[in-house]
Amino acid sequence: MFKVKVKTVYNENSGFVEKVLASDAVEKVIAVMGSNKTTRTVFVVDEEGNLVGLITIKEIFDCIFNEMKPKILKLFNKKKDLKARDIMRSAISVSLDDELDDALRAAKAGNMQDLPVCKDGKVVGELDCFELLDGLVAENKDYFE
Repeated sequence: MFKVKVKTVYNENSGFVEKVLASDAVEKVIAVMGSNKTTRTVFVVDEEGNLVGLITIKEIFDCIFNEMKPKILKLFNKKKDLKARDIMRSAISVSLDDELDDALRAAKAGNMQDLPVCKDGKVVGELDCFELLDGLVAENKDYFE
């Protein structure tokens, strides 16, 4: 279907990604995500920097609501020491040499707006939903005009 490679549509500025350790407290994840108003996804890495999962704004909101719910019900029992690994979900990644159709399939399969781009298991950037759409349009100009 596509002949375009991820590296063709990948924006070099995408090399900046928000990362946290799996062992980091959820409060740190929230602070990292809140510090950059365009961040929708934080990538979770192990001590060696290998991708182990991701946390989207949905997981953050779910976590906040789950913590607030007992307060609302007057049964507050805050979970102590909740870590990034406790709320992360698995991540599908692509490499710069993967084809765009593989990236689109991965984004769909993982229900992700921001797809981690990895080299040797380490996150080197992200391919966001806008870059995916740009690549789709570029590859199929006749269809989208």
